[in-house]
Amino acid sequence: MRRSLGVLVVTVLLACTACTTGSASGGDDVPRPSASASVSAEPETSFSSTGIDWPAARGELSPGAAPAPPDGFDAALLDRMAGLLTGWAQVAALDEDVRRSTTPIDKVAAVLPEPVGAALRDQTQAAVSPALAVANVFAEDVTVVGDPRVTTAWRQSTEVDDAGRGYVLLELQTRTAYEVRVGGDGPTRVVGVLRVHGLSAYPDTTEDFGISGGWQEFGATDCALALDDDLVPDADLGASAIDLQTFVTVGDGPRVEMPSLGEEQQVDAEYLRRCRAGAT
Repeated sequence: MRRSLGVLVVTVLLACTACTTGSASGGDDVPRPSASASVSAEPETSFSSTGIDWPAARGELSPGAAPAPPDGFDAALLDRMAGLLTGWAQVAALDEDVRRSTTPIDKVAAVLPEPVGAALRDQTQAAVSPALAVANVFAEDVTVVGDPRVTTAWRQSTEVDDAGRGYVLLELQTRTAYEVRVGGDGPTRVVGVLRVHGLSAYPDTTEDFGISGGWQEFGATDCALALDDDLVPDADLGASAIDLQTFVTVGDGPRVEMPSLGEEQQVDAEYLRRCRAGAT
């Protein structure tokens, strides 16, 4: 099961697909997935066994050149958008402090123009998984081993709003794979995250960019997403292997792509209810 968040907009707004205003916390009697209990002592998975041979990312994202600006839009504007998207994506996927943070929005918002960061903060706090809505955050007893592996893709399009004004949408997708270990001597597992970051602008936009985004995880336990708002590797290696095959296919490709999700694959209010009831 993979969580997806995001809708493309022109105004400074991040909306969410299948998210709720319900809290991800519950009472003391709520059964919760434990990272140490979720993964058995055998066997292990790795980048190699998963077919991931992507470049290592040592804290810095290098997505390559963004597409050339479309007609009617200044190159300086598109360069600024590409720089902001790169900084946003780098913090969300590669910042080691953010991986452990309970409030990753603080650091993510800091690399965006103030009105954009404020809108992102306002909109994601109502998500089922508000931390994961903005960054790749892991459970306390899950350790990322070595450097993540990352590929990226750009996408640019031009659209027309309801008033007939044209705007450009620039998106940067990260496909980030992590080898992780649960506890001090647990087996290694692979968790993957697709994350799309988008900014939109009119020709005369300066700071008030529209914002959009989406994310999906692969190889993680979904009740941990819903209840604890962090990533824990899935103990079901068969299901994880199928998930990760989809993730690797996207990561090997040249285009921004987010696999379609069926209703049963979305972590929404109903899934949250079932996790709280221990009925998943």
